[in-house]
Amino acid sequence: MHFDFALGAAILAFIHITLYLFLGNRYLQHLTNLFAVLSFLLFAGSIATHWKHFGHFPSYSLGDLFAMVSLALTFIYLILFMKYRRPLLGLFIFPIVIILSILVLVLPSAAPKDAVEMSGIWLFIHLPFTVIGTAFFMFATVASIMYFIQERELKKKNFGIIFKRFPPLNQIDRLTTVNLLLGFYFFSVGLISGFVWIVYEPERFGFILPKMIFAVITWVIFGLITYLKKYRGMTPRSTAYSTLAGFISVVVTYAGVAFFLMG
Repeated sequence: MHFDFALGAAILAFIHITLYLFLGNRYLQHLTNLFAVLSFLLFAGSIATHWKHFGHFPSYSLGDLFAMVSLALTFIYLILFMKYRRPLLGLFIFPIVIILSILVLVLPSAAPKDAVEMSGIWLFIHLPFTVIGTAFFMFATVASIMYFIQERELKKKNFGIIFKRFPPLNQIDRLTTVNLLLGFYFFSVGLISGFVWIVYEPERFGFILPKMIFAVITWVIFGLITYLKKYRGMTPRSTAYSTLAGFISVVVTYAGVAFFLMG
């Protein structure tokens, strides 16, 4: 029930941020953030309820994973808004949250009967940090999309709604960089803790290792992008292109995880 309401709040947030794009009314921006907060709290309540009901941390199914990503996306949106005051990030993030939430509702959420019980400190480090890192990478991708849209408006000298509502290019580039750095940090902690988890609990080797392989691919790609951006002066446009390519690796990673979780 919590998740149904969380999805409803995310839909309302998307509706209001879309209206804000066209009307520019600050009350619509405030309502967007209100529904985002409500969505975050309901996502958190849903995960906590799931944990209590099934007696295990929600980490077995693809639905569990998508629920945590939805929670992380709404939380990071609120953090970035408080820092940069750019609500139109939600114009791209809330549709992702809505799609993931719908998938959560249609995918099985209970652990398989033959699933190995997962617990311990490394699980509670590995999974949240990996999910949060992924969410930051998604925000970097969103910022890259906004960069291309705003750049096109400038080239066409179209100083309309998008030009006025979207951040300037230099701030979009800064958003991309910040999200890349934070994403790389959190994803690295999650990845390292995953390998430590395998060392300390080798009986989970077969369950964890296939997912770690896909995660390493994402880590290498975004690590390279982050390095080139920070130490080799990659241009904003090249960063945006590279980040979009990195996002494809995230999609492939989660497709791989889905294959192993469902197969």
